[in-house]
Amino acid sequence: MRFRNLVQLTRWAAAVLLLSGDFAAFAQPQTDDLTPEAAGQIIAAELRKQKPPEGEWKGRLKIRSHDRKTVTTIPVLGKVSWIEPMWRNEYLTGAIDGKGAEHLTIVHSATGPNVYLYAKAPTPGAPLGEEKKLTGAEANIPLANSDFWLADLGFEFYQWPKQVKRPSEMKRSRACYVLESFNPNPGKNGYSRVVTWVDIDSFKQHQGGIIQAEAYDQDNKKYKEFSLGHFRKINDQWQLEDMEITNIKDNTRTKVEYDLGQKRPPAQTSK
Repeated sequence: MRFRNLVQLTRWAAAVLLLSGDFAAFAQPQTDDLTPEAAGQIIAAELRKQKPPEGEWKGRLKIRSHDRKTVTTIPVLGKVSWIEPMWRNEYLTGAIDGKGAEHLTIVHSATGPNVYLYAKAPTPGAPLGEEKKLTGAEANIPLANSDFWLADLGFEFYQWPKQVKRPSEMKRSRACYVLESFNPNPGKNGYSRVVTWVDIDSFKQHQGGIIQAEAYDQDNKKYKEFSLGHFRKINDQWQLEDMEITNIKDNTRTKVEYDLGQKRPPAQTSK
């Protein structure tokens, strides 16, 4: 897998991704005068079908240990490609500290569940092992020992059957929809619910706009917090410099820093 271009505003950096693109063909989602459950389903469905722009990026994961004394830095490359009617998000982490490289591909579909293809090398320098196909809760495992689960990167919580729109709030000086997603089968260590704040203006332009997210465990205690970091204007476009996720239970934190230094055109991908 060859990565040449640098990060664009994509789904978690974009945001989340993390989001821009041509979504004019979609009808404007309407949530007024609906029950909270019906409105929540519409918001989740819209977020599931939004594609980040195609392109490639590079950056690093910076993982802070629970004692707050050690920070491990791991290089990471990423790629977004469209294979209609699906699209793929790829992550390739480098080997470090006795751990081999890892490769994650998330296959998204607007009408079906996510598919996670995951492979890791047993040791540094060794080739990637056999690729495994994971679904749903099977993807609740960390990428490169970071606080990002594979399922976090795939926004798996938008696939859950119960989605509820809560009263709108201001977050980071932006008017936001508040979406609460409920997991019917959280398992022993999974999330029972996830709350996301979605920028209303960006959402109405079909550009995602997730600003912040909070995940809770089975005892309704806050498990993780996700937030966007800083943006920088490059060639008249705002691009995300960093984002982070904090694991409150383990007192660890992972920051993703994107290289925005040298701008190049997006990679051309055959359709």
